[in-house]
Amino acid sequence: MYISILGSIATNDLLTESARQKMGAYPKGQAGAPLISNLIKEYLDRGHKVLAVTLDDQLNDDEPPFVYEDQQLTFVVAPKRKRTFSPNGKRPGRTADFFRFERNQLLTILKRYKPDVVHAHWTYEYAAAALAYSPDAVITVHDNAMVIFKYVRTLNRFFHLLLARYVFRTGRRFTAVSPYMAASVQKWTSSLVTVIANPVPMPKKQPAPAPTMAPIISMVVNGWDDRKNNKKALLAFKSIQQIHPEAVLWAFGTAFEPGTHADAFCREHEIPNVVLHGSTPYVEVLEKVAQSTLLLHASLEESFGMVLAEAMSYGVPVVAGKDSGAVAWVVEDGGLLVDVTKIEEMVSAVDTLLCDQELYDHYSANAIRVIKTRFSIERIADQFIDLYKHAPVNPEPAEHTNDKQTSLSLDTAYKG
Repeated sequence: MYISILGSIATNDLLTESARQKMGAYPKGQAGAPLISNLIKEYLDRGHKVLAVTLDDQLNDDEPPFVYEDQQLTFVVAPKRKRTFSPNGKRPGRTADFFRFERNQLLTILKRYKPDVVHAHWTYEYAAAALAYSPDAVITVHDNAMVIFKYVRTLNRFFHLLLARYVFRTGRRFTAVSPYMAASVQKWTSSLVTVIANPVPMPKKQPAPAPTMAPIISMVVNGWDDRKNNKKALLAFKSIQQIHPEAVLWAFGTAFEPGTHADAFCREHEIPNVVLHGSTPYVEVLEKVAQSTLLLHASLEESFGMVLAEAMSYGVPVVAGKDSGAVAWVVEDGGLLVDVTKIEEMVSAVDTLLCDQELYDHYSANAIRVIKTRFSIERIADQFIDLYKHAPVNPEPAEHTNDKQTSLSLDTAYKG
């Protein structure tokens, strides 16, 4: 089967070190969690041919896409405009015209290579391009644009919402990463949304159990908006630290850049023992999380919560929200679920795990079991391959293929 995957793909995640060394210079692609690259590698291991396509805003707009090819894999990185609304030379901002330039590049690539099946991740520019190629493209829903806009009320997010609504009105074949996410977007489409979770690779070697006497608590958060609930999480750690003076918080992600919001908040509220790592390479984050005693996850809403599953794969129990979207479904019995709007509940749950070694070991073992049995990459790949087999083979490109016809209007994108 010839499968095309469109989405956020980092070159370092997908290509081997030897391949990158042979190329010398190459674009970075679009960074993100490597779950898409992991799926592609699994397909390649099974003998499938894959066309992987992504965007990179560091490429010159007028340059041709970067192409890497070997026997089974074709990896294409196309330019992406740098600015969202401000002009990019002779072109408008990428969001201002609903990624028109990017979508047409992606469509041109698909028409050139003619994959049997097209699978786009997220419901924005990649999905719109995939649907321009074939209305039977598979679209995986990773977030609800309406929920994101509720918490991040920017013009950029509003335009993304309109684009998502267009995708749901146009598409026929959708998957979502959790039952919560499927239910939250089902009303936007007449097609049944199938639940296929994110794949979580299991560590090749389980680390030694983390100490509970001098606990290391980790948080991994991108974004300082209300949805992430960072302030209450930090205040909860302050109370935890008063009960367990040796406790340390390792904070990763854009929410915890030194010298920004989190830094100021910790100084204002006199919260000690917080190490702000900020943006950190993905592999290093995993290494640090694996060394942690537990993961504190205070988000009010998650479509899946990849960091939860990754922590659990290392046997690191989590404390997370019982009413936070897909969180309870992902965690199952691999940690303690609480009302994360209440600081005292987060504190109590962490204290319980730190004070009861037998209970801690129970949740640690459960965490590994949950990920191994429910979210293994082999299981998820099986589900997607089965779905692909029911898609039309060598679909004819959609009629709307030229630059003028593929533009989106607000009226088209948002009705009802």
